[in-house]
Amino acid sequence: MRDMSAEAAAVPPQPSTHAAEGQSHEERLAAYEASVFAAFGGRRGLAEVGLPSILFVIVYGVTRNLSGAIWAAVAVAAVLSTVRLVKRDTLQHALGGLGGVLVCAAVAHFSGQAKGFYLPGVLLNIGEAILFSVSALVRFPIVGVVLGPVTGEMMAWRAHPARMRAFTQATWLLAAMFVLRVCVEVPLYLGGQVDSLGVAKIILGYPLYLAVAYCCWQIIRKAPLPPAKPAAHAAGREETAPDDEN
Repeated sequence: MRDMSAEAAAVPPQPSTHAAEGQSHEERLAAYEASVFAAFGGRRGLAEVGLPSILFVIVYGVTRNLSGAIWAAVAVAAVLSTVRLVKRDTLQHALGGLGGVLVCAAVAHFSGQAKGFYLPGVLLNIGEAILFSVSALVRFPIVGVVLGPVTGEMMAWRAHPARMRAFTQATWLLAAMFVLRVCVEVPLYLGGQVDSLGVAKIILGYPLYLAVAYCCWQIIRKAPLPPAKPAAHAAGREETAPDDEN
């Protein structure tokens, strides 16, 4: 999912969810949920990735001015990146949105067609539908591959059948989302139905993604959590750390 795989793969590692023994299941689950949510930038990160495209749909639909719609999308992406830069926050999601908009804008500009703005997204959905499906078939579900490093679990989930099954089911669910997008968007793109394509992009964008992501989380959260790191082992490492300086 551009919504997921491309964005989350480059996220700096979050605090590990391999909590010390002694924490309750609820505390460990909350920490796990927080690390997963943070990996995708939270609500702000999602907005930064999607707002420019939504603005393009609205501006072009109202004005029929391709150049104006392109500049509006690029401008809002640039502003979001600048705000992140001024606040010295991570630029990953803002720059991801800006980069995506620039690519879409370039295709629309050089093709001279508004539908060109949507071509990169259509191709991305086709690629991700294939990637997610193949990863599930070969038993390396992309959801687990992406979330493992983010939560500190790495690839240990492959040794736990319940977690392997949960990540596989979540991957298939996301693959189905991409297939649905392709089935709807490709005919609209080929038919040059720009307005309908813009509406479809909005409906099959955040509303669908958030619904699918919620379902994926419900599947993942019901699987056993990663084994907790023994507290004694963690304490032992802390006690021996100063000796390394001698």
